[in-house]
Order: sequence, then C-alpha cells, then structure tokens
Amino acid sequence: MPRPPSIPRRVFQGLLIVLFAVTVLLPLFAQITGIPRDRRLGGFRYRIREFPAWTFKSWRRGIFASTTDAWIAEHVGLRGWMVSLDRQLRYELFGQMEPTPRRKRSLVLGTPPHLHENLLMIDARRPAQVEPAVMDAFAARLARTRELLNEQGIAFLVVIAPNKVLLYPDTLPAWARRTLNDDDTDYQEFARALQRHGVPHLNTMELFKKLAPTHRDLVPPHGIHWSHRGAWIAWQHTIPLLNEQGILPPLPVPATLDLVYDKPSSMNDELRGQLNCFTSPYHAPVPSAYPVAEPLPEGFEPVIEALIVGDSFAFTYIDAMARSRLCNTMQLWFYMRSLKVARQGSFDSSVQRGISHVGDGGRLRANVENTELMLKDKNVVLLVMTTFNIDKLSWRFDKLVDRLYGGSEEEVEELDDDPFGLKDEE
Repeated sequence: MPRPPSIPRRVFQGLLIVLFAVTVLLPLFAQITGIPRDRRLGGFRYRIREFPAWTFKSWRRGIFASTTDAWIAEHVGLRGWMVSLDRQLRYELFGQMEPTPRRKRSLVLGTPPHLHENLLMIDARRPAQVEPAVMDAFAARLARTRELLNEQGIAFLVVIAPNKVLLYPDTLPAWARRTLNDDDTDYQEFARALQRHGVPHLNTMELFKKLAPTHRDLVPPHGIHWSHRGAWIAWQHTIPLLNEQGILPPLPVPATLDLVYDKPSSMNDELRGQLNCFTSPYHAPVPSAYPVAEPLPEGFEPVIEALIVGDSFAFTYIDAMARSRLCNTMQLWFYMRSLKVARQGSFDSSVQRGISHVGDGGRLRANVENTELMLKDKNVVLLVMTTFNIDKLSWRFDKLVDRLYGGSEEEVEELDDDPFGLKDEE
C-alpha cells in the first residue's frame, strides 16, 4: 500500500491546482464581469472587431472556428495587461520594448524622451535604392511634368520631407549611430538630379540640418513626421519657389509672430502612444510648438487651389498651408490611392492651434480619368514625400500627367495593394 503524500506535498499540489484554476478561469471571469477592465493597446489594430456570426456554411468550412480563435486571442482575457507586463519587463531588463526591436514598425528607444520608428532607421542605414541612371530619368520626367502643368496654369514643386534619424543622430542609441549612412542616399542623388533638370524643389533635409542645432523640435521627440513648426518653416521656404514660377499672383511669406506651446497633437505624439508599458522615462507628453502666423497684407485674398500628391508628411504640411491663410482649397491624393480633403482652407493661428479636420474622400485609383479630375481648377501641385519613398518614383503621377497632357501612349501599370509594404509585418 503506497504511503500517503506528506502534508507539504499536499499543500504544494493544492497550490498548483489553484494556480491552474486561476489561469483557466480568470480570463473568463474578466470577460464576464469586466474586472479588471481591459487595458487598451496603442498602435494595435484588431483584425476581428465583432464576434463572428455562426452559419452552417462557415462552420462546415472551418471559417467560423478560425475566426472565433482570432477573436478570442484579441478580445478575451488579460491580453492588454500581459502585453504591458511583458514590455515593462523587457524594458527593465534589456532596455527595449519589443522582442524584435529591428522589425520594420518597432520602437527604437533613444535618449529620453526621444523615440524613433525602425522604418526610418532602416532608411537611414541603407545605401541608395535607385540607380543613378534611373534617378536621372525620373528627374527628367518630373521636369516634363513641370512643363506640362505650367502650360495648364499650374505651378509644380517637389518637397523632400526629412528623416528624423538623420536629422537628430545624437538622440539615437549607440548601436544605431554607428551604422548610419548619410553619404550615399536616395535623397541626396534625387536633389542633385532635380537640380540638373531644373525642377523646382525644396530639400528639407538640407534646410533642417542647418537649423537642427538651434531647432530641436523640427521633428518632435515623440513623432515620426515633422512638427507643426517644422512643416511651417518648410512652407515658408516653399512660397518663394512658387513665386519664381510666375504663374500665381505674388504670394506674401507670412512671418512667425509667436510660438505657442500647448498639448501635443496626435501626429506629434504618435510614438508615445505605442509604448504599451506601465511606466518609463518616455511617458510624459512633450508640448508642441504651434506657430502664430503674421496677418496677410490688407486686401490680400487666398488664391491657392492646391493638390498635394504624397505620403503622410503631407498632413502636417497641409496644416502649415492652412495656417498661412493663402489657400482656398487643399486636396491630398494620399499615396495615389485615396482622397483626403481639408475642410478648412485657412484658419486664424492666433486663436486656433491647428487645422481642425482633414476628411476622408474615399478610394481614388491612379488612372488618367482621376488625374484629370484631381487637377481640375487647381493652380498648385506639390509632390511631398519623405526620404524612404523616393524610390516609389512619385507613384506614377509623372506618367499619368504625361498621358493626360503630353499625349503619351505609355501604359501606366496598376499600383500594388500594399503601398506601405506592411503585409509581412501585420
């Protein structure tokens, strides 16, 4: 007859049973009672927002089961708390928030309070992606784009937006500073090619590097894109380049009367919201500097009807354009896939911090018909793109303009459905 287990062993067995029961039942208890409340995760997009409806067909094909599993993984239990605990432990032990800190969209922890996104780090470390001959041909096509648009009474300008990593390398961790490449890059070759072909352009990397020692917030510590102040400075330097084309009435360049520091806007605070840990030196919000524009000369009326073609840097750039009160309308052809419309062409920056809303105009495919639609009644076209999008070659905008106004017979291929290159990162 086996000996009965000792009292310490029984206590230990009971403890294991209790721990197992808590592990199994606590997520169910939390789901039913809402205690503790679910912890929201910043920068996280639910794949399955609603519990799937059961149908015989979805059940027979296994779709219902797989969708339910995905829903449970995202909605049931203490996932938010566990993710935050995991990230807190990683930060305390290893100085990082994620198990794969060099994944494309992962956070890179710089000198507090500076946060970076590895997408920009990848761009800052890689050599030029576009062959010199291809870049030269692209610049030649943009010169042709400028010529065709000018004939239609439309000014054209290329704006190269900055890369925060190359702009403020002193805020990076030591391992990142050692691997930066600022000698053989797409933005430098692109700027040289535009210069050779006489394409009006603003290279904000060159401009901001000169300003960076005294302007530490051209790209904010918790942001990826230029700040309101940075975009405003870029727009101030854009206006003379538009005036040089002689298409619009002479535009005044509003001076900066004041900088008002207030709570950060969403784009200036986007990386802080993705920390998803309990506490760190990066958690305190950093106020944004909002420029107050000098009033326009008496009697001057807004004249700009603008189309912006570009990436997400265009959103803050639109804010700067509206801040100047030179614009009537502003439309953004975002990645040449969807339409964004600024509900305000201008606002009084002495009483309002930023543009109130840029609305979603829906999907807009890149074809000749839509190009004609977007250019109708416009007198300014701005191609705004950051350094890591130069190799996208304007998302075929130059070729569509050539087909529309230049009589080109070249077929313009359809763009892929993954402009951000994120399908493998979801």
